[in-house]
Amino acid sequence: MKFNKTLAANVQQEWKFYAIDYKRLKQSLKSKTPPPPPGSIGGASFDAILDESVEKLLKFYSSKEAEVLKYEKTLRERLNKLEVSEGTSSLSRRTSRNGLSGMVSCPSDLSLAAATLAATKEVLIQNTSSSSEDEDELVDISTSPSEESPSTSSRVSSPAMGITRSVSLKDLCRQTADNEHFKDYIYSIKSLRTFERELNLLLDFTTLNHTGFRKILKKQDKVMGTTTQEQKLAEIERKLPFLVDGGALRSLHAKVLKMIDATVALKPLLPSGWSDRKVYTIGCFDLFHRGHANVLMSLREFGHFIVAGIHDDESYFKLKKKYPIDNLTTRMENVKPFVDMIYVIPSTDPLPFIKNAVSAQDIDAGLCCYARGDDMLNFPSRDWVESVMPVHFLPRTEGCSSSLIRTIYHATDSATREKAAFAKTRYDGKPVDENGEVIKTTG
Repeated sequence: MKFNKTLAANVQQEWKFYAIDYKRLKQSLKSKTPPPPPGSIGGASFDAILDESVEKLLKFYSSKEAEVLKYEKTLRERLNKLEVSEGTSSLSRRTSRNGLSGMVSCPSDLSLAAATLAATKEVLIQNTSSSSEDEDELVDISTSPSEESPSTSSRVSSPAMGITRSVSLKDLCRQTADNEHFKDYIYSIKSLRTFERELNLLLDFTTLNHTGFRKILKKQDKVMGTTTQEQKLAEIERKLPFLVDGGALRSLHAKVLKMIDATVALKPLLPSGWSDRKVYTIGCFDLFHRGHANVLMSLREFGHFIVAGIHDDESYFKLKKKYPIDNLTTRMENVKPFVDMIYVIPSTDPLPFIKNAVSAQDIDAGLCCYARGDDMLNFPSRDWVESVMPVHFLPRTEGCSSSLIRTIYHATDSATREKAAFAKTRYDGKPVDENGEVIKTTG
């Protein structure tokens, strides 16, 4: 594959404007455009295009470095919060380390649970393999042998107190979803995993550009009959040292890996049957990007079977006052590798459709939950969904959205497209101008 195609295939859509303009540089060599005379106006020379690429890449890296170093503080705050909540949570692994474990049967039973946990040795801890994308293990709480199925209930006993309590999987899962330590863990591990992937993409992006500069300078020597490759490449590396060593991104990546290890060590105990659940979500998934992929991969943290509802083209239009760039078939094909089942929602109101997608048996047994990104907390149908199953929220991917990609590539004028490409983004990934206003497109 020619390098220009390799570059296009491996650069994130919203980063394309910052990458080395390899195609234009190559075209300049083919036409052998000489440097324009001083003070004249003419076509851009090879060296001018090269300098422009260097400046854009420097601007990109400087901006990203500032963003990731700022976000590192957020990640550390989430880990610190997790460490604090772990010390007081009934789901803490500390109990396990002492050979004792248990689950709080309801929020009002905290004192009873403390006494129960101190006495019980009947509740066993087993490690069961999880199908989450993190490929680590969920620690399940199993029960002593009983007539009840371990997948639908757990028994907490305290012979010293004469207490025997059965708690359904449905109640345990809902209590776990409401537990602060669990929510702190999810936010910490998911934001860290996503951030690590983002750092890898950024490091790959710098490596790809470094390769591009080396290749195009070698091609220049070949076409022009010169021997300036090494000199020019050394000058570029002096201006862009991160091309060689990864800069602050490389050292930050090592720190993030340690933070991930620290977070995994604080993973809370989960009820037996947790990983047997079906996980439901709903979205539009237009212009599928890594933010969508990150959320869908994260759904495996909550169960083994993922069911996604997708709005059809007409309901998308009614909801957003514009048609999707990708039609329904394309959107389903993009989502399917990450889920087990898809159903279509041909309405602006998803409630009747998710009601019919979820079985009453799964609701009664506690074998279902709903999960989505936190960019829309009051999602349509939340009242009903929350009344029958636990709801989980996941941190969204910073600086990434369908709106950003749509504005960059499908705005009606080039000025808007370029403005969006070099703009900052707000909390939901949409590009904003210097006043914080969303840069809109009618395209």
